[in-house]
Amino acid sequence: MSTRGRGSVRIGPISLFALVIILCLAVMAVLSVTTAQATYAAAERQADFTADTYANERAAQEFTADVDAALAPVRAAGGGLNAALAAVDKVLPANAERDGATVRAEFTADSGRTLAVELDIQADATYVVKAWKATTLWTENGAGETLWSGAAQTR
Repeated sequence: MSTRGRGSVRIGPISLFALVIILCLAVMAVLSVTTAQATYAAAERQADFTADTYANERAAQEFTADVDAALAPVRAAGGGLNAALAAVDKVLPANAERDGATVRAEFTADSGRTLAVELDIQADATYVVKAWKATTLWTENGAGETLWSGAAQTR
């Protein structure tokens, strides 16, 4: 009996190589999903932070415009510092205070982002911006995002 050229196919090393490749691909997939979720959470936090910054900026600009609008008739009439301060007192919102010729206002968002504005009223019924400072209240308590929960999450 003659044996035909039966070559033996070694399936063991090929299977082992395929298994290693499949495991590497699975690990890379898990890392990709985890990184995507973390990036998404960071982008949402940044978007909220930016929206709060612009909301504070808009409120401060409106406050400054109201002060300028109150001072405009006093300037036109040639009024002095006392008339200017009286006009400004009429338009001060609840979050603002006047100390002498200095007007301070603070605008705060829910995220802890704060914009402090300080205006100095001049004798010629104009104002000078002395401070325009944005700050953020630091809290140790984060939102506690879970990067990987082990289950598929739907959005």
